[in-house]
Amino acid sequence: MSRAEDERDRPEVCGRLWGFCVGAAFLWTLCAPPAQAGGRVLTASDVVSIRVLDQPDLDTTTRVEPDGTINFPYVGRIKAAGLTEDQLERAIGRRLVELRILADP
Repeated sequence: MSRAEDERDRPEVCGRLWGFCVGAAFLWTLCAPPAQAGGRVLTASDVVSIRVLDQPDLDTTTRVEPDGTINFPYVGRIKAAGLTEDQLERAIGRRLVELRILADP
């Protein structure tokens, strides 16, 4: 095989290798555990940082207590262990609306 023929085959090999890498990355994404879609599942002793947009007085960093709850400003104790990060976010948002601390987000 001449050098010119070898160079012409390289783009095809690179293209196949690139396609394999993209395909492998896509497959890895499909096989990821479902909890990743909603964030990590929280457990006792996890530390969570919560930021509420345009409400700096509600921003807090707290640890999930052994009983599975966290203490959140104006809301008090709320269950966190066993929830994903997204589920905790929704639970806090609902509670802030119920208590009329925030308007419906």
